[in-house]
Amino acid sequence: MQEKTKRPLISRTLALFLVGIAFAEASRTMTMVQVPIFLRELGADIRQIGLFFTVALVFPLLLRILGGWLSDTIGRLRAIWLGSLAGALAYIPYALAPTWQVALLGPALLAVASALIYPSYRAYIADTTDNESIGRVFGIAETVRNVAWIVGPPYGGLLAQSLGYRWMFAAAIMSSGVAAVIFLTLTRSMGQEKTTLTERPSLTSLRSSLREIFVLMLSGGLVTWLLITDGVYDIASRLSFDLMPIYLSDIAGFSKQAVGWMDGIHGIAWVAVSAGAGWLVDKTSERLAVVLSLIVLIASRLTFALVSSFWGFTFSWILLGIGGAVMQPALNSLVAKGVPSHLRGITYALLVTSVSLICLPFPWIGSLIWNAIGPKAPFMITVVIGSLAIIPAWMKLVVPDTLPQTTATPID
Repeated sequence: MQEKTKRPLISRTLALFLVGIAFAEASRTMTMVQVPIFLRELGADIRQIGLFFTVALVFPLLLRILGGWLSDTIGRLRAIWLGSLAGALAYIPYALAPTWQVALLGPALLAVASALIYPSYRAYIADTTDNESIGRVFGIAETVRNVAWIVGPPYGGLLAQSLGYRWMFAAAIMSSGVAAVIFLTLTRSMGQEKTTLTERPSLTSLRSSLREIFVLMLSGGLVTWLLITDGVYDIASRLSFDLMPIYLSDIAGFSKQAVGWMDGIHGIAWVAVSAGAGWLVDKTSERLAVVLSLIVLIASRLTFALVSSFWGFTFSWILLGIGGAVMQPALNSLVAKGVPSHLRGITYALLVTSVSLICLPFPWIGSLIWNAIGPKAPFMITVVIGSLAIIPAWMKLVVPDTLPQTTATPID
């Protein structure tokens, strides 16, 4: 019997795929931390900024499940290519917006891009990677993707500071355009994707997929646990996350470029830890990584609320990067091992969508807390509520046998 040839951890195709993802991510990273300050320049107050990000959360809710389902039907690479094209168009409204209300067209188009790209990115890796190395591959993928968090935010801040926000958004358009070219090349070179199903997109197919995934959600197993754990933390995080750039700008007195550097430092920490985080997942368990990441993320927001110096805020953003780097390979690996291939795209999309639905009003609520109590209050409340997420995560650690048996591969 011929011995099975062992695949390399990262193939050439996967390496080019990750480069494309990095360019797609760069368009987001160079702009995301600057958008709240950009809205300030368009005349929005704190309450209106909170309302903007609350409304912006609605668009992904309407599209993510559809995007994940399309990924499962038309193929991962085709979905990401279409998403990259949408991303290139999404920053045009930002670049041309005369008011903050008009700028809301930007998140609407970005929702199309994210709905197609992010479920497909994770599902493509899950489809093409062996279970015994899935944590490491996701760790490496997060490392490459988050190089954009090192380069993008400082570059975006530099453009905004020296040339203005319009040029920053133009650079984001070009970055998404490069990603679109890469994914078009991959789609053509791969021909019929391994991940493409023979079934054509149809309402019957969509109903069938939704029925299957809702059974997983309500079963009390893996997907239920992910919804509860991630949902509790995201509720807490959304109270204050979009207010962090405003706090640095209005309260701490940081320049636009300095705010960009903070996000870049967060990216450096994320990249430095991602590969090790993937190794931790493969060698220990996904649940241990989730608990550790929650502790670090809560410590990050507590530090942000208590410090007042540049180095104190720097430490907070480093912790934020470390926490995210440890969390993502664990969550992605759990879905890859516990959900059938034909449901992975819609599962990745539905988990994010369900959490976003729960979190929908919380950016606005955070802004109301800022005005009613004070600028530090949303961050301290994030710490208190975020700590509650450790409870379901820890309970699941000590009751490991209740995960759903959707595959023959054990979760831990």
